[in-house]
Amino acid sequence: MFKLRDNTEYGKLNDKENCIEQTPSFPKRDSKNYENFLKDISGKSIKDINENDGEILVWPHLLKDCNNDFANMKILEYNHKEKKIQTTNLVGFIGKGDVEIEINSRFSGKENRNEQDYFLYYILSKVFSANIVNLEVGGGSLKELDFLLFLFPRLLKSAMQQGMYKKYVKKEYNDSNIRGVININRHIRYNDPPNGRIAYTTREFSYDNDITQLIRHTIEYMSTIPMGRALLNSDKEVEQYTRQIIQVTPLYQKGERRRVITANRTPLSHPYYNRYKALQQICLAILRKEKMSHGSMSNKVHGLLIDVAWLWEEYIGIIMREEGFTHHTNKTAFKLFTRIEDCYEEGKNFQNIIPDYVWEQGDKKIIADAKYIPLHRFHKTDAERASAIYYKTIMYMYRFATNIGFLFHPCSFEEAKDYDVTFQDYEIANGKNCHLYKVGLVIPDSNKEYKDFKNEIKEREEVFKKKVLSIIQKDGIIF
Repeated sequence: MFKLRDNTEYGKLNDKENCIEQTPSFPKRDSKNYENFLKDISGKSIKDINENDGEILVWPHLLKDCNNDFANMKILEYNHKEKKIQTTNLVGFIGKGDVEIEINSRFSGKENRNEQDYFLYYILSKVFSANIVNLEVGGGSLKELDFLLFLFPRLLKSAMQQGMYKKYVKKEYNDSNIRGVININRHIRYNDPPNGRIAYTTREFSYDNDITQLIRHTIEYMSTIPMGRALLNSDKEVEQYTRQIIQVTPLYQKGERRRVITANRTPLSHPYYNRYKALQQICLAILRKEKMSHGSMSNKVHGLLIDVAWLWEEYIGIIMREEGFTHHTNKTAFKLFTRIEDCYEEGKNFQNIIPDYVWEQGDKKIIADAKYIPLHRFHKTDAERASAIYYKTIMYMYRFATNIGFLFHPCSFEEAKDYDVTFQDYEIANGKNCHLYKVGLVIPDSNKEYKDFKNEIKEREEVFKKKVLSIIQKDGIIF
């Protein structure tokens, strides 16, 4: 196993100022294979790999095809000559054959310390509403299967909101109420001498089909794992849907698991039950338990990757909800422009924009964006990088006629101490008292028990929220 962390540059030197860390050594036994694999995926986007080299499951875009920004995201860059590696916002697992790379969050324990990734585990639990008390239910740090188990309840709820999946299935009967095609061979076998019954075959809608059987097998498998049981019981809605699946699959037999997996080899394509496709993918990956290798694809690139920047945005939306911040998604887009002369069919307002969070009180508004990247590295930067980090938020501030904006980001104890990144106030030049605040949430170290980490990060959340609210309530700056 070769371990990396997100948003980290690895090289020959431990350059604290430029955040360059020592490149981890390849496993001696397969060092050449690991190096060749890094060369193969270096600079390639998720889209490139899925089209040409294998199949990677990705989140949060399982419910639909990846959007262009995410599909074109690179997993990592590898400079063979200088032995340098640069990772991105992706965490998870990726491999090929016997080669496997694990990408943790940059807040996971380092090589000379506890290697638990409590931060990633915690925000997964928060975002996926999993009330997991301690890490021991998962048997240690997060592994490939744990990621998949976390995704299952959310995808189950999403799919079941479209209704219980039903399809035409072949049914065989032997009774006097004939309503299908007579099966001569079965009729002779079961009704000789004649007894008034007819053996026949018919096709009818049924909830007990290959898809629901696949979900049932996944539920039964998860019930045998402590982590799986905890996730299935952590949400009332998931418990309800689980019971419904069990009720509609009376033909379930544990010995039929291989047949059910084989019957689901073809990805589901249904114009109405479209959310079941992602659920089908996750169920297959869980039941195969082959490090996402998808059976015969062991010689191709495989894996599961999660956009941790999306996780961070969802997590901040959850903890800031009670403080009056509304988290906006693609369903709640705003318009940026208004045409002076409305001579177009689509109307006056156009060009969707989606700020991460909006705080409103009467006609007063505040804009906030979640930034997972290590902001302390970009105190001064070029125009292209500044556009991605700062300009969009400033544009949102102008659009909503507010003179205050926030950038919410995570930082470690070391970063907070060395770079003073827990709070930074930037007054926008010639902006008539406009301020852009960076507020950092300090992430505790992972070299302790998970329950201690959980208690400490909850305390840090309260400090973070109080800082934000104190800025909002400060006289003389806002509005």
